[in-house]
Amino acid sequence: MIRVTVFRAPDRRIRRVLVEGHAGYADPGEDIVCAAVSGITLGLVNSTERLLGIRVHQASDREGRVDCRVPEGLSPELAERVQLLMEAMVTSLGMVAEEHPDFVRLSDSVGKE
Repeated sequence: MIRVTVFRAPDRRIRRVLVEGHAGYADPGEDIVCAAVSGITLGLVNSTERLLGIRVHQASDREGRVDCRVPEGLSPELAERVQLLMEAMVTSLGMVAEEHPDFVRLSDSVGKE
């Protein structure tokens, strides 16, 4: 199962999104659930880097773990843009979780990490 954990600051701004695991929906290379989650997650990483010049990707591995963190000290304008992209990612991942609840679980928490 893929676990998506969203960590928010007390003001509800996303600070971190951690994606872990494998869907197990189908064999590797044929798993559309894994492909959807990977595409959404990598789309966020690439968009923030190429469009905004901001690196949010902290770590990934072969075990299906991707750790995205919003950097500290961004200008208010850049922070808003990063938040918009992060919220779009969480919304899209949430839709995949709704469609495939046996393979993707999303938890969204405020003030924890």
